[in-house]
Amino acid sequence: MDAVQYANKIRIVVIDDHQVVREGLVAMINAQIDMEVVGSCDNPVRGYELIDETSPSIVITDISMPEGAPFEMVKEAKQKLPNLKVIFLTGYGTDSNLERALRSGGEGFICKNEPMQDFIEAIREIEAGHTYFSREISDRIVKGNEGEEQNGIYSEELVVRKELLSSREVEVLCCVAKGLTAKQIAGALKISAKTVERHKSNIMAKLRIHSQVDLARYAIREGYIVA
Repeated sequence: MDAVQYANKIRIVVIDDHQVVREGLVAMINAQIDMEVVGSCDNPVRGYELIDETSPSIVITDISMPEGAPFEMVKEAKQKLPNLKVIFLTGYGTDSNLERALRSGGEGFICKNEPMQDFIEAIREIEAGHTYFSREISDRIVKGNEGEEQNGIYSEELVVRKELLSSREVEVLCCVAKGLTAKQIAGALKISAKTVERHKSNIMAKLRIHSQVDLARYAIREGYIVA
């Protein structure tokens, strides 16, 4: 490869409170001829300072850290550096976390069990102006506003599939999370059991869930339990 081609490397900040993960990412990124880590730390507070000090192209941050709030950090950083791109890391990709990542302006969302090469691919894709999501969660995203252009650049809104649910469907999902039967849900919501089943079918279609067992697991995992 021509070294001149990479005179302007992709500048990256890595934020993760797990030392092994953080150091592994740093080593992997620095091994690429077109990338360099300009800062790394274990919390969002220091992360924001590093972003301010180094003005990176991309920030890679864990979504779950005991000290600080990564989503708020990203929002503030993007206000200061509008061209900053963000990749969120997670050990478990729930729709709730994906939704928060999108709303805070993240361009990428990667599960930590992905192959290392996928992280490198994600960095290059996002640097090129695209989005990148782990294979296991890409089906949870819906593209909207197709065909719109802003300043000559095609843009689209990315929405988590759970946002397609109606308020009634959310009520049914909350009942499913509690382990209620269709008859019990019907009684609680004052609708027929047949209507409950129809709602459940619609929910499964929107979320691309293929069994009621998986629907129940999803409802519990995503916290659809209302006291």
